[in-house]
Amino acid sequence: AKHLAEALRHSNCKLQKLNLDSNIIGNDGAKHLAEALCHSNCKLQELNLNGNNIGDDGAKCLADGLRHPGCKLLKLYIMGSSIGVTGAEALADMLRYDNRTLTRLNLQENPDIPPALLTKIERLAELNSESINCTAVEVGRKKRAEYGPKLDEIYGFVRSYPNLLSA
Repeated sequence: AKHLAEALRHSNCKLQKLNLDSNIIGNDGAKHLAEALCHSNCKLQELNLNGNNIGDDGAKCLADGLRHPGCKLLKLYIMGSSIGVTGAEALADMLRYDNRTLTRLNLQENPDIPPALLTKIERLAELNSESINCTAVEVGRKKRAEYGPKLDEIYGFVRSYPNLLSA
């Protein structure tokens, strides 16, 4: 992540989307990426950090990076990481007071964030969407009712072809 962050700060870098899903990025990597987000040469608008090992310290660094006036990031995905109460609160404070560009934040499947705090972050975005610019905060878990019929269809298909699973 350190070398990627250096590349994002380079004047010739035109990268707008970066998918680092499941790349074992931890708090140090998040810190380097957050520092790059503040750089005037960084053009990144979408960052996918899903499935990494980012904890509270990394989330706080990302929140600090998003507070910076030069940050151009529109979408941040940190689903399925190790973010807890402290990191989620830092992101909530950033949304509430300092967000300038972020329009989408995904914190789903971070089991150490209590449901009440997830609800608070979601409501914060809903209540203050005009002033904080964040129109879509995804923090909850999808209900089975939303996926149930499709999952049942897939399961039925797989069961009807037992050789698919034995290959």
